[in-house]
Parts: sequence; C-alpha cells; structure tokens
Amino acid sequence: MNPVREALRADDGALHRRLLSIRGEAGLPEEISALRVFDVIAWMDGKNRGLGKGSDLWR
Repeated sequence: MNPVREALRADDGALHRRLLSIRGEAGLPEEISALRVFDVIAWMDGKNRGLGKGSDLWR
C-alpha cells in the first residue's frame, strides 16, 4: 500500500485530484473514495490485459 499512498500524495496530490475528477465525470457520489476509483481502474486494466483467473498470474 505504501507505493499507492505515495503516488496519491506525490506532486501535491495530482493523482488524487485526477481520480476525484474521474469520479465526477463518471457521475459517482462523493462517498466513493479516490482509492476506490483507483482500485476499479486498476482492476479494469488488469482484466483488459487478461490478468484474471485464467492467466498465469493465478497459477
């Protein structure tokens, strides 16, 4: 978690602000945290690259 925490704080919180912007563009409520937005984006990216249960990652 430390690399994620550091990334969210780097550049005066630029990534954090971007994630909140994405949340707003998606029409999500403020109860959805920036970390959750990051989590979903990372999951979607992994899924698109085939990093799910059928991949070698899970073997």
